[in-house]
Formats: sequence, structure tokens, C-alpha cells
Amino acid sequence: MKKNVGTLDAHIRLSIGFSLLGMGVISSSKTMVTLGAMKIATGITRFCPIMHLLKITTLENDNSLEKFVKKIPEYADQAVDQLADNLGME
Repeated sequence: MKKNVGTLDAHIRLSIGFSLLGMGVISSSKTMVTLGAMKIATGITRFCPIMHLLKITTLENDNSLEKFVKKIPEYADQAVDQLADNLGME
């Protein structure tokens, strides 16, 4: 099994999966529990059989996500500087 689900996609699938699982347990819906479990499984394994059949992958998006994550401290410093300027502090 070759991975075809990127990091951000996997996190979204996990979030949706746990939400569906919780709602399915609360409402006693076997369908929602099954869908939630499937989303959780694809998020953990980072392999989606449907995407595999359609020859789709979201792994290319990981490079741009990594670049963004590495720049977060720089963005935070800029935001603090702008906030200090707006408040008249240095």
C-alpha cells in the first residue's frame, strides 16, 4: 500500500471521522459509525482506496504545507511587531 493521502488531508479525515463516530454513537446510527471508522482508518494509514482507483494523490501538497509551517515563527514575529507599532510600544 503506497500512501496517497497528504498530511493536511489526513488530519481533516481524522477530524471528520471522529466527529462522525461520536455522532453515530450518540444517535445509535450504524451508518455514521461505519463512515467515521472508515475516515479514521484512511487518516491513520494515509491510504484511500477510492483515491487509488482514481489515481489521485494529495502528497504533493505536503511540500507547501511544510514550507508554511516553517515560516510560522517568522509570521508570528511580524504580527507582534505590527501589534507593537499599532499600540505605540517598542
